[in-house]
Amino acid sequence: MTLPEDRAGEDAVVTIALDVLGGDAGPEVVADAALQVLTSQPGIALILVGPSELTRQLAADRSISDRVEIVHADSAISMDEDPVRAIRNRPQVSVNVAAELVHNSRAGACVSIGHTGGVLAAATLTIGRLPGVTRAAVAVVVPAVEHDVVLLDVGGTVDATPELLAQFAHLGHAFAQALELSDDPTVGLLTIGSEPGKGDALRRLAHEQLLALPLRYIGAVEGDDVAIGGKADVVVTDGFTGNVVLKALEGAAINTATQISKRYADPAPALEVGQSFAIGAHAGAVLLGIDGVSVVGHGASTAGEVAAYVALAARVVRHDLVARTAAELSDTNQ
Repeated sequence: MTLPEDRAGEDAVVTIALDVLGGDAGPEVVADAALQVLTSQPGIALILVGPSELTRQLAADRSISDRVEIVHADSAISMDEDPVRAIRNRPQVSVNVAAELVHNSRAGACVSIGHTGGVLAAATLTIGRLPGVTRAAVAVVVPAVEHDVVLLDVGGTVDATPELLAQFAHLGHAFAQALELSDDPTVGLLTIGSEPGKGDALRRLAHEQLLALPLRYIGAVEGDDVAIGGKADVVVTDGFTGNVVLKALEGAAINTATQISKRYADPAPALEVGQSFAIGAHAGAVLLGIDGVSVVGHGASTAGEVAAYVALAARVVRHDLVARTAAELSDTNQ
């Protein structure tokens, strides 16, 4: 894929294809987010992807019709649909149209709060994977106590192999560099103990693979290291375990905030913190290993959170995530 010109430089305009459909609260939330982006995030241009008439009306209601481009999409992928089949049989679904805009270099990134599997399928089938990438990984940034932690995979590949986990380590390493978490990020393997040999067969075999990589691999880390931070900048696991860990962290945050709120007259601040952790601005997931930038957020996101996902997408475009990842994979395969 030829990279669009707006992918270079801090001051360059980044064009984001924003999927209007898919959110739990309806397209109005995404339209409100578009208004926020245009008001508060200079250097970002938006293409709104959705049914033309509906999307034009949403833009007109917010007086942004002359500030956005609108590209038609027929519908969203429903949660009970097989995403791959939907993309192949109905290519005009919104997540796929947004992905096509990235593939055709009309947008630097696409953002959706729709069906996660659909976003992943569209990114893989339409944008395509980088050379050497077997599976794309879904990565999130966890706002840990000591420092932010990149956690991957959190749902893309349920049944991983040791080779895939080693590949995910490279993808996460490049992502952490693009986010400027560290010049040389440390990588840990999520398992049930920090001692050598801990974990199941997959973890033990992956450990041997990771030892051979030209990365700062620090060995095994545990679940609390994801929430506390301080050990690894990047924590690697399979999509099944990663998704369970992420949802457990989100639930624990809300539980803790709720319990704290019961002790005070005004529960709102504590509840706000818990809800923010579960769905907040950090919850945008970036698909790594794709030949373009694709971000997916929680369906229950607010307009402010969707605007934050747009900012995340623009940030990794400006910091050359795709080029960094391709270069790291190329160096590894030489």
